[in-house]
Amino acid sequence: MKFPLFSRRQAFSRGVVLFALSFCTPFFLTAHSHSARTKAAQQDVAKQDGSMVLAKVGTESITYQTLEEAFRKNLNNKNARLSALSPDSLRDFLNLYINYRLKVQDARSRGIDKKPEVELDIAQNRASLAAPYLFEKAIVSPRVDASLERRKQQFRVGLIFSKIAMPDTNRAYTRSLAMLKLLQKGADFKQMAKDSSDDEYFRNIGGEMPMVTSDRILREIENAAYTMKVGDIYPKPLRSNLSVPGYYVVKLLAMEARVTVRGRYINIKRNEQLDSANAENTAKKLADSVYAVLQKGGDFAELAKKFSNDVYAEYGGLFPSYYSPTTGYLNGLRYRFPESVDNWLLDSKRSNGELSQPISTDKGYFIMRRDSSKIGGDEREEMKRFYKRVHFENDKKIFFDSVKKARKYALSQKTFDALMKALDTTRPAFDSAQKVKLPAKLLKEQLASFTGYKLTVAAFADSLLQRSDLRGFSLTKQGMMQAVDKVVETAITDALTKNMEKDFPDFAALMKEFQEGILIFRVEEQEVWSKMKFDSVKARAWYEPKKDNYRTTVMYDFSEIWVNADSVAQSLYKRLQDNMKATKPSATLFDSLAMQFTERSGFKERKGRWEPLDARPYTIPEEFKKRGTKVGEMLPPFKFQGGITIPRLNAILPERVKTFEEAIPDFAAQFQDLQQRELTQKWLESLRAKFPVNVDEAALKRVRQ
Repeated sequence: MKFPLFSRRQAFSRGVVLFALSFCTPFFLTAHSHSARTKAAQQDVAKQDGSMVLAKVGTESITYQTLEEAFRKNLNNKNARLSALSPDSLRDFLNLYINYRLKVQDARSRGIDKKPEVELDIAQNRASLAAPYLFEKAIVSPRVDASLERRKQQFRVGLIFSKIAMPDTNRAYTRSLAMLKLLQKGADFKQMAKDSSDDEYFRNIGGEMPMVTSDRILREIENAAYTMKVGDIYPKPLRSNLSVPGYYVVKLLAMEARVTVRGRYINIKRNEQLDSANAENTAKKLADSVYAVLQKGGDFAELAKKFSNDVYAEYGGLFPSYYSPTTGYLNGLRYRFPESVDNWLLDSKRSNGELSQPISTDKGYFIMRRDSSKIGGDEREEMKRFYKRVHFENDKKIFFDSVKKARKYALSQKTFDALMKALDTTRPAFDSAQKVKLPAKLLKEQLASFTGYKLTVAAFADSLLQRSDLRGFSLTKQGMMQAVDKVVETAITDALTKNMEKDFPDFAALMKEFQEGILIFRVEEQEVWSKMKFDSVKARAWYEPKKDNYRTTVMYDFSEIWVNADSVAQSLYKRLQDNMKATKPSATLFDSLAMQFTERSGFKERKGRWEPLDARPYTIPEEFKKRGTKVGEMLPPFKFQGGITIPRLNAILPERVKTFEEAIPDFAAQFQDLQQRELTQKWLESLRAKFPVNVDEAALKRVRQ
C-alpha cells in the first residue's frame, strides 16, 4: 500500500501542508465498508483511555489519543473512532503512523530542524498561516456563527428612504428625523412611504419589503431588525453609503421562524411554439396525467427525469440542498420557485411527504413533493464563502480599528506632513532614490506607534522598498496614509499572533504538523529523491518481460493539399482525378501540386506531407478511418482547420511493440514509483534499527474490545 508521508509529489508549498494528505484513501474505504459495524462500535464500545500507550518509537510514545486524532484528520471526521477499524486496518494504520514518526525522528537526529534555511522556511510559513488563523478565529467564525443563528429566523421590514442630495447633505437626515417623530406619534407608515420616500420602488409598495433573512439586506437594517419587536420603529435614521446614499426609517413588520425544506419537483412548461390556448391545454393535460400516476405510486424521480423541463430533471427533480424563499438554494444557484409554489411548500399545515396537485405558474406547472423540513439549515461553508466575499474586508478594518484603539495607536501628523513634503510626488512610486533624499533626522523620527511598537520613517521607507504589496500605493497623502495603515496592520497582526501556539492549541498542532512536514520533505530529499536516478540497465531489465504491454497505435502516413479557396481546391481535385483516369497517370502529380499550391505554413517544401498520426477526433486520419480509405487513395475536398484540404493516404503503419526508448515515457513514472518504494523501504528498515519500535499487542487488542 502506497503511503509516502509528505512525499515530494504531495501538495507542499508555503501554504498549509495538510497532515491528512499523508494518509491513503484505503483507510476511508475500509471504515466505510464496515459502516454497519462502525455504527454499532460507536454506540457500544466503552470510552477508550486516551493515555493508553499503543507503541513506542525510540523515546516517543504513541498513545490511543494521538493515533485517533491522526485517524480523524485522515478522514476529516472529528467523530471517527479507531475502534471502527478492522484489526488488520488498525495495525496497518499504526504501522504507517510509526513510519511517519520514524522519519521525523531521523530528521531531528540529523539536525535538519536546526539548519538556518529550515528555520527560515518554518518562520516564513508560520507568518503566512498565523494571520489567516487569527482572522478566522477573531472575525470570520464569530460572524458566520452569528449569521447561522440569525438565519433560523426571517423578517420583513418597512423602509422609507431619503436620498442625500449634494450640496445639502443634512436635508436627508433632518427629513428622516422629522418623519420618524411623526411615526412615533401614530402616523401611518405605509402611507408615509407612498407619499414621502425618495425611491420609486418603496413608494409603489408602501415601503413594505418581502421576507428576508441574515445577509440578504443592508447590514445596518439587519442589525436593527434583530434588536426590535414586531411593530417597533427603529429610534434613529440609518445611514446607507451604497451607490445612492441616504437615510432609512425602519419599521419591523414581521419576525418568524425560517423553515427550510427539501424535496423533489416536476416542472412541465408550456410549449412556446403552440398558440397560448393549445399550449395551456397541452401542459395541463400532461401535468394532470403525471400527477395521476404519482398518486398511484409512480416513481417521482423517474417521472421527473422523463417529463420535467428543468436543469434538475436528470437528478430526479431533487432539491440540491435545503431551500427557503429568502435565500433560494444554498449551493450558489440562488434559484427561486414562483410565489405560489413557495406558498405551498412553506404552508404551516403542510406535512413532510405530502404531494401537491399541479400548481399553475408563469413558468409552467409544478408538481411538488416536500420530503423534509427544519429551522435554518444553511450550509456553514457556503455561508463562510459568502461572508469572505462580501463582508470580511470591511469587518477586518473594524477589527484593526478596535485593536488600534485598545493599544493606543497614534500617528504623528507632524512627522507625516514632513515626510510628504520631503517626497518627490512627481515620481510614480517610492524607490531607493527617494529614500536617499530623505533627511537623516527625518528618518529617525517616529511616524506611528501603539503599545509595544514604534514605526520610524526609516522603517516605513524600508517597508515601501521591500514589500511587494506596498508598491502600488501612490505618493499622495491618501496613498501614503493607506501604506502606513498597511504597515501598522502587519505589526498589529504580528503582535497578536506572537503567542498563537499558547493561545490556540489547534494552531500549535497545525504548526507542529507543518514543521514536521518540512523536516520529512528535507530528509526524504536526502534519502530517497536525491538517489532516484534513471538507471537504463535496470529499467531495460524491468521493461523486457513487460514490453508487450507497451504498443504503438495504428498510424497514418499522409499528405495533403491545403488551400483557402474552395474553387482552387475543386480545380486541383479535378486535375488529380483526370490524371488518375489518364492512360499514363503521373505518380508525382499530387506531390508537385502540393509543393506548388498548398498554403499551410511550412508544408510546401515537404510536399504537403505530415508526420504520421493516429486516428484521433477532428483529424485527417479519423476521416480516413471512417471512410475506409485505402493506401494511395485521396479524399474529395472538405473543410478542415479553416481551409479546404485534399488528403492522400500514403501508408498505414500497423500496431507494434514499442522499442525501449519509445516506451520510456509510458513506464518511467511506474518504474520511478518502484524505485521510490524500494529506497523508502530500505531507509525505514534502517530507521527501525536506529530507533527501536515496540508495539504493545495487548493494548492494541483492547482498542477493539
